[in-house]
Amino acid sequence: MAKNCAICGASINVFQSQKLADGNYLCRKVCCKKALIKYFDFVNATLPEYKEHVAQVERGTKIWEQLFGPRLKSKDKNEKPERRYQPMIVAPSLGLVALLETRYKFMNFGKSEHACVFRLDDLVCYETEKETKTVNNKEQTEYYIHYAFRNTYGLSDFRVRYDRAFDCQAVEKYFNELFGIQKTLGNSINNSKRQIKAIKNITSAVSGSVKGDSTADTKTNSALEALDAAIYGDRSELKARADAALTAFEG
Repeated sequence: MAKNCAICGASINVFQSQKLADGNYLCRKVCCKKALIKYFDFVNATLPEYKEHVAQVERGTKIWEQLFGPRLKSKDKNEKPERRYQPMIVAPSLGLVALLETRYKFMNFGKSEHACVFRLDDLVCYETEKETKTVNNKEQTEYYIHYAFRNTYGLSDFRVRYDRAFDCQAVEKYFNELFGIQKTLGNSINNSKRQIKAIKNITSAVSGSVKGDSTADTKTNSALEALDAAIYGDRSELKARADAALTAFEG
């Protein structure tokens, strides 16, 4: 039985269609390709979520072309994006990171690039996950980095496959160093102390608000920022760079 694409209205059969979680259908030929096919979970997505992601890709691709593109050609090492963690391309000088999907119409011809661009200060998860599968009676282990971004509409939670466990460790180490998070026992203890102190400050600020302290809201916001930094590292500089880059882009 033929269906109709919820976006373009095209008549599609079962082989030409992709069903979404809310029962809507998309045509594979055109509308599915507006998303990042390798990373967007069509099966569990609703039509509104798909639309948010498509808008994210349209904007992200423009940012990729206008902001990342010139830096890829730059001779300044401080401006060039990190390309070692493809398809995640990190640009600390912009405070941004891009998830890049490169497509070809035929073999290596007809190249096109599509991207989702995220703020580095919104990255809250970059953890290694592994899966073991049995293929031809042999166990094979696949390694992934699970990425998650807060304050993000569209694609915000996804996994990227890497060839080796070492590659995943390199990714985790890179971001830990970028955010000033050190995975050592001593620093872990110190970080826990900072979290406890920040939580106490939040409690104190909320208590002050109840008692009518006019500065309570400011104190609460400061305490929340301190807790955020204690958990995720100090990202204030990356946040400022992203603000500046995106403001210039919106121009």
